[in-house]
Amino acid sequence: MKKLMKLMCVFALVFVAGCGASSSTDEQKEVVTNFFDYVKECDITKLKKVASEDVLSGMDLEKMEKELSQYTEEEYGKVFVDETNKFKKAIFKDLFTDIKIKDIKADGDKTTVKVTGKQKDYSQVSFDQSELNTTAQQYVEEHQDELAKVYKEEGLSAYQIKVYDGIAPILYQSMTETYKNAPTEKLTATFTLEKKNDKWIITGIDE
Repeated sequence: MKKLMKLMCVFALVFVAGCGASSSTDEQKEVVTNFFDYVKECDITKLKKVASEDVLSGMDLEKMEKELSQYTEEEYGKVFVDETNKFKKAIFKDLFTDIKIKDIKADGDKTTVKVTGKQKDYSQVSFDQSELNTTAQQYVEEHQDELAKVYKEEGLSAYQIKVYDGIAPILYQSMTETYKNAPTEKLTATFTLEKKNDKWIITGIDE
């Protein structure tokens, strides 16, 4: 019986040691996985919980999100807002693909995680007010009589929303194609994570 108990204790020690070793970097891996999931979801609030401000500002993710979110105000009307949100989700979803975690090295309160995959290069693509104004002007010229009637019967606000309703499909179809055709590049990056306040945070990304 004593031999059996000793044997069981040995098994227990091996099991505990094995579990500790296998899970030592699970949290860091989860943080990196969550980072890419939150990018796909276009969720800047959640991204700020797993990555430092320096990391996010360096990637211009928040800037991209803010540029598009300005067109989700009530003044643009439901159709335009819905099209904006759909477009925003689409481009963030395609930003990173085929992501694989290749190697994790932990050293105290610092861990490096090597990642491979593909990424879209949106650096030469922008969404600005001038493109919106050009599309709106063209739409107004082509629908003068219809818009004049709306303005006369329902007022300026209804007139503006009618314009936005009309240009939303045209504008975002063009923008979607532009972003879809942006070049795809190979991604090889090393994420640096540091433990702060008992939580792992991405503090650097080197490509």
